[in-house]
Amino acid sequence: MTKSKLLGAISVIALLTLAVPLAHAGGGMGGSGTVTACRIIVGGSNPVQVVGVNIQSLPAEQVLQLGPPLLVCEEAGARTVNTDKAPQTVQVTVTNSTVCYPVHGPSKLKNAVALEDPFTASNPTNPIQPVTLTGISLLCVQGNVTP
Repeated sequence: MTKSKLLGAISVIALLTLAVPLAHAGGGMGGSGTVTACRIIVGGSNPVQVVGVNIQSLPAEQVLQLGPPLLVCEEAGARTVNTDKAPQTVQVTVTNSTVCYPVHGPSKLKNAVALEDPFTASNPTNPIQPVTLTGISLLCVQGNVTP
């Protein structure tokens, strides 16, 4: 993944964190904390909207022209499986962000899906766009960023 795509991925994750309430996935990865698994989108279209985003760690609103969708992050159940070599994860009680970790050796699996989000849904003639998703590339958990 190129540096610009990675930075784009981080921007998308920040936008998703602000715009979409994520459900809790019980048990594992710190108790009842939110865990999402993210896959790269291949073949998405640029939305026409420009978005203003405010985040705690920046002093002013950021106005963003968006490129094509980069990631789909889905709720996931996750647990630590190598407890003989590493401790169980613990829940962070105060959260204001999502922290993502790259997956080593992601699956080569690709599957075609129909994508609908607030940007695609705003197009009355084509509210759903067909895209291809890769295997899981990032695993994201709740975190806390202190400026």
